[in-house]
Amino acid sequence: YAVQRSAKSANERLQFVLDAVRRISHDPTVLMQDGWTTIKAQHTDGPSGGAFLIGERIIWQKYEAVVIAFVRDEDIGDLWKAIWLEDLDTFDLEADELQEGMKKWLSKDARKKAKSLNSSGAMPLLGGTANRERSGLTSKPPASIRFAESSKFTVAGIDHGIILAASFNPKAHLGVFWPARVMHVSEIRAHGLNPASRRSSSKNEIYIVFLAPYWNGQYSFRSKSTFGAASSSAKECFSTGPMFEVEAIEVSATTIQPYPYGGADSSSLSIDKLRSSFKFLGLPGPAFDRFLDSHRLAACLKHYARWEHSEKSSSLHLNGVKDAGAFAALSDSHPMSVQTAIFPSAVLNLPFDYILKNLPGPKKSQDNEEVTEPTIRLHLVLEAMRPPFCWEANKEENHSSSPAQAIRHSKISSGTCIPKTAGPVNSVSSSNRSPLTIEPTNRSIPLSTVPHSDYDDWILKNSEDLWELFGSNPEISPLFHLGERIKFLIAKSQKEIANVDSLDLHQRREKLKILLSHCLMLKAQGDEDIFQWHLSDIRKEINIREIIFIWRKSLENIYKRVIDKFSTPCFGNKVTTLLSDSRCNEHITADGSFERAVRLPAAIRGAKQAGFGSSPNLPLITKVDDHYMKLAEDIILPKAHKTSYLKRMKSKILALPSDAKGVPLTDDSEGEGGEDTMGSRGSYAAALAGVAVTLKGVDLIVKGECVNAFCAVRPPGHHAGRELHPMDAISNGFCLLNPIACAALYAATSLSEGGLGLKRVCVIDFDVHHGNGTQDILCSVYDPRFLYVSLHAGGALINGFDEDSNSDDNDFRRSLGGRQQEEQGIFPGRCGDTSPHQGVLNIPLGKKVTASAIGNALVGPVSSAVEAFAPDLILLSAGFDAHKNDPLGMGGLTAEDFGSVTELTCQMAHRLCSGRILSVLEGGYGVPCCKMKENLFLPDSLSKAETLEEKEAKSIRKPLTNFKRLDLGEDVPEGMEDRLSYALLQKLDKCHAEGFLECVKEHVGALAKYNCRSLS
Repeated sequence: YAVQRSAKSANERLQFVLDAVRRISHDPTVLMQDGWTTIKAQHTDGPSGGAFLIGERIIWQKYEAVVIAFVRDEDIGDLWKAIWLEDLDTFDLEADELQEGMKKWLSKDARKKAKSLNSSGAMPLLGGTANRERSGLTSKPPASIRFAESSKFTVAGIDHGIILAASFNPKAHLGVFWPARVMHVSEIRAHGLNPASRRSSSKNEIYIVFLAPYWNGQYSFRSKSTFGAASSSAKECFSTGPMFEVEAIEVSATTIQPYPYGGADSSSLSIDKLRSSFKFLGLPGPAFDRFLDSHRLAACLKHYARWEHSEKSSSLHLNGVKDAGAFAALSDSHPMSVQTAIFPSAVLNLPFDYILKNLPGPKKSQDNEEVTEPTIRLHLVLEAMRPPFCWEANKEENHSSSPAQAIRHSKISSGTCIPKTAGPVNSVSSSNRSPLTIEPTNRSIPLSTVPHSDYDDWILKNSEDLWELFGSNPEISPLFHLGERIKFLIAKSQKEIANVDSLDLHQRREKLKILLSHCLMLKAQGDEDIFQWHLSDIRKEINIREIIFIWRKSLENIYKRVIDKFSTPCFGNKVTTLLSDSRCNEHITADGSFERAVRLPAAIRGAKQAGFGSSPNLPLITKVDDHYMKLAEDIILPKAHKTSYLKRMKSKILALPSDAKGVPLTDDSEGEGGEDTMGSRGSYAAALAGVAVTLKGVDLIVKGECVNAFCAVRPPGHHAGRELHPMDAISNGFCLLNPIACAALYAATSLSEGGLGLKRVCVIDFDVHHGNGTQDILCSVYDPRFLYVSLHAGGALINGFDEDSNSDDNDFRRSLGGRQQEEQGIFPGRCGDTSPHQGVLNIPLGKKVTASAIGNALVGPVSSAVEAFAPDLILLSAGFDAHKNDPLGMGGLTAEDFGSVTELTCQMAHRLCSGRILSVLEGGYGVPCCKMKENLFLPDSLSKAETLEEKEAKSIRKPLTNFKRLDLGEDVPEGMEDRLSYALLQKLDKCHAEGFLECVKEHVGALAKYNCRSLS
């Protein structure tokens, strides 16, 4: 247009062209057509930050500029496009150049802030005197988020003052969230930190205090070889900086997250959970001690705000958003600065350096016993500094209490607090700040007369309140029957254990099955009876959460003790089982499909490399009994899938010729939706065998024969719903039947109907795609028996916003992965972008799943939701297609990351359900070529007069010699073929370095690591 438009002179036409070229360089439409991303990501994308850095301010060639786009080039690397603010000219930067420009901007902005603080006479900040003098101040460059939107932003637990925040200090890693305390507006004013400007951009900021930051020490991330990975010198270098550091940050979901620890149970801190979450941060190992100290500070401050400070200063908290907003408007601050807790100066000026240095180092876990550390009780520290406790005089003469009694009182009042529970218990309000306990005057039976001393080794310690409810008189205590039943169960267990040495393995199995079934049934009945009694109790003086928590833990303790006594080297405790079935290999897909038959032998080989099949405690089962095939087909499958779907699928597959391969199986009446789910005559038997394998796995775990298990089955199943193409998906995504949903239904079905009678089952799905089929089967409507959690690629910015939920427009096609996903969205679509009710927790992680994103989700919302649900069994939909080398190209995880994900879920299982966790294979396609025929890419016969196609095929033959072959040895069944297209062969070649096999190895290795139950 610039060339063709009329011009008065050649110079004017030249100017038109130059203006057009300049516009092309920054026009968003043109940039997106050229492959650039112009939308800021919600999380860091890869180690460089990726599209997360769009909108950042930089200084380049002495002039200010803004990053406007990002592209990932396989040859050059990551590139960012920036635009100078003065003349709107654009330029491209590589990662190191961008970091240099950001540092220059941060340095300039920090100098401005420091100059402003010095002129206002700022007061010292938080902590001991030495620390306050050394406290630093950094500031994040302003972003482009409008104040009108951010003013509504808040996070759960802000009234306790503790959050996770991302620092923009030049020495901090991008995207790493660190514990911080939000400063109250009154504290900001007192320290002279209030911005002078009344513009909306200043109202968008809050001031936070990072707790024990790792970036202000003397450790150099560029010269890690200076110290050994675990040397004491390296650890000390992270602790040389100030204990606290103030920073002004803008309020958004990209900079602030809720603090995930010390929720309902704020009396202790899980060291194991912190170790697992630390692995996702990408920080060097020596930084863990600093990481632990930061969470020790966060936990104790949150505990103080929760149980002491909030009660005394409730008048200073504006919990309503409207009230907080109005007060914030008057004080020219953000509402979060008004909602946060107000800590007294006596707390903030405690010698935290001295306190932390005198704490013992973190212990190592033994026999998978969860390592916890009591939370520092700041109110007791303050109490110890007051008379008479700070004197050496005899306190018993004039005072009825002592520090020891105060500690015991604190333990009773703050308590072993528990998370919210599923079902009826969820109706109990979670807003209690100080749970009530039974007062001595209300005790109908003296504690000393409760006959429970013989059972201390069987039930949870410190369960006096629970036994008191049971009482010894059925006319007085409505829960007397529970006490009698638990005593009967213990007595019966002791009797069976006394004779266990005389039993053979079959007899052990039968006796153990009966005892554990009674134990889990009693646990479920007690849940309901205790809650119903609480509803009818007029006094309401009992902390119902604590009582139900103790009840559940006590029954789980009996469960673990019985198994421990019945165990042998290949049966019971310390056993992880791998299950598969050779019939799963009968599902033969089309040549070049991602879902190939060799995935199963590769999974078994990965498990063998982790020790399975070579140790009695790591048994390998390669075929299930026909009993489970019949159980699956007659009882469980009709509960999961509609009869019409099962009939259609079975009849279509059985009608195929015996030599048919790669035939579409899930196409609808119009022939749509079958292009990705193809199979053969044996596909239905293979899918049925996969379901049978998972049912056996659930049986082995719940009945105590092993602690956890992994089911290597195919085809995958989490996209198979009650009927064809569930939740408006365009296809079935390689899936025919749904083993994980069938396992959940079997576990939760009553004993009278052929199930196991569990009350609550949780499914955690970490496949790169949302498990629409599993959600459709288990949670299409709210069912208190199930909690479905999915961590997957996706989100509204990728899949679009569904403004009309009743629309029949299916033109928005969704891709299973690869280059098409940017234009088509990610399969199965928008169904995984939101959570329809409390039984579903969908967490989309953006276009590409990263370690930090999945780690933050697991440690934060997932852990909270699962602990609130308190499942009797956890099931894992284990998909490894988020691996960095997977041909789908939708993830950035390493095999080690999958091991860390598994460890976190195992820790949840050990805390909640004695380690009962079953993992079922879903996706993951990074298996290099395992068997290649010589003529795989050539015509069957070559004539003298070669055609063009034959010449092209022949030309391909030479490059094939550059590709390695994965040798699975005897794990590949006789006659199994592995036909790949040349393009797929190229993609999979990098999986020799690390791929699907290594992911399975790390996954099952983590399961084996957590196969030892410890008694509470």
